Amino acid sequence: MSGTYTVVRTLGRADAAHDILEELPEWFGIDRFTHEYVDAAARFPNYLAVASPSVGADGGAVPADDVLGVLLLDQRYPTSAEVHLLAVRRKHHRSGIGRTLVRRVEDDLRGQGVRLLSVKTLGPSAHDPGFDQTRAFYGACGFHPVEEFPDLWADDPCLLMVKPL
Repeated sequence: MSGTYTVVRTLGRADAAHDILEELPEWFGIDRFTHEYVDAAARFPNYLAVASPSVGADGGAVPADDVLGVLLLDQRYPTSAEVHLLAVRRKHHRSGIGRTLVRRVEDDLRGQGVRLLSVKTLGPSAHDPGFDQTRAFYGACGFHPVEEFPDLWADDPCLLMVKPL
């Protein structure tokens, strides 16, 4: 438990992911991508920051309104994983929830022998103040920029950041 929330690992909380993404149109305002993230919540492990301290271990019965933040994890290889999505309700930004979610994922991955965690985000050549904050957040969490790919995403540059575990 951290503060007034706890982090649980579960699957299939597309409802919570959708609710949070809807609150953050400056980061997740393109419907096609929002739908892809919501679909991913059904496939990838979900780490949820939940307001209810009495929540069960799986987080499945928690009302979507009680979910303060969500991290979706994509692990394609035994020694590496990717933060597919990290989103925190706006009123809880800068409260430590995102950092706590990342730390919990890191702890779980280290326990499995995973050695590298990555994230992709909008590259700095796009000149977006919101994503300047996003890159600063990941940098503060120990991620390092590796390369900006101008053509990986259709219309936007993609920055790959990694963190050794």
